[in-house]
Amino acid sequence: MLRDSEQPVVLKRKVRLEQDTRELLEDYARFIGISAEDVLNIVLKKLIGNDLEFQYWLSQQNVQQQGSQSPLGLSACMVGTEAA
Repeated sequence: MLRDSEQPVVLKRKVRLEQDTRELLEDYARFIGISAEDVLNIVLKKLIGNDLEFQYWLSQQNVQQQGSQSPLGLSACMVGTEAA
């Protein structure tokens, strides 16, 4: 369980879903008793966490980025997200 100081940062992102996918998402969220946003977070984390090819690719990206970070350690930019 997360303590107050360990709460994840929540950002807003607008997504477009096919109608049948949206209906399934809403039905599933209602079925298990959590929000559709929480379902999306859980499903995406599980999907991405189980993709070994992506995990390897991501580790290679991180290695490359460590060699090219700015002196302050700032990433280039964050586009398409805003704080909730």
